Amino acid sequence: MSQPSILQMSNIQEVVLKRAVAMLEGLKCSYAIIDPLGNKHGLLAVKEPTVRSSVRKHPHGERAHYIRTYISTMMVGNVVEIPFGKYDALDVQSSSASAAHKMWGKGSVTTTINRPKSVVEIMRIA
Repeated sequence: MSQPSILQMSNIQEVVLKRAVAMLEGLKCSYAIIDPLGNKHGLLAVKEPTVRSSVRKHPHGERAHYIRTYISTMMVGNVVEIPFGKYDALDVQSSSASAAHKMWGKGSVTTTINRPKSVVEIMRIA
């Protein structure tokens, strides 16, 4: 458990906690309560909170910047080929659609993966 943030509970906090515990026990509920001092009340096991860490293949925003350099000047009807480079084909395709959506709105482009040429083709349609 994490370190307690206070040294003692106030009288009102203790009264409210005792009432809550009494109500839960009266209802025959299973429970676990961690009070502000870090003390556990009840019989249920308390799982430590997990911290999720995201492992990125590339720094945040790098792929989006790469895509924008290719599509930022597109006009309706233009077709641009974006090389996969060091990225996965599906990542380039989804990032290009996302960037276009942010710049021009939903349904503004259509994309396809051209594996023989190792590019994502993107056409601005709106």
